[in-house]
Amino acid sequence: MKTLVAYFTIKGRTEEALKFYEACFDGKTTFIQRFSETTYQVSDAYKDKIAHAEFIAENIHFYISDGFEQGDVTFGNGIGITVNFDNQNEHRSTFEKLKVGGIVTYDYFQTTINSNLVCVIDKFGIHWYLNYISQE
Repeated sequence: MKTLVAYFTIKGRTEEALKFYEACFDGKTTFIQRFSETTYQVSDAYKDKIAHAEFIAENIHFYISDGFEQGDVTFGNGIGITVNFDNQNEHRSTFEKLKVGGIVTYDYFQTTINSNLVCVIDKFGIHWYLNYISQE
């Protein structure tokens, strides 16, 4: 089974954005992890920023982050598509296909939310976050 989830990066304003979306969609933030709660290396000034959050309102579901401290986010390019996999072989196979002619931005790594993630910009400029979540 696969699911598709949008991933927004709103540099430095994620907390504000979550409050805005909660009001707009009558939804709620179901998970927040700050950089201080991760193993990511960030400055003291960035530790309270949001490394990963999840928002749900009825059938609206997305992930959101302030993004990595040294990463650039230009207004309008802060969205990527997340596909969650429960089958590791399908996860790898999809990545191998999407990376042809594209750019791997993050090779496989274990996230701080216990998933295996790989990120690629495909040949059309779409940002894909392929996330394998073990059902064990």
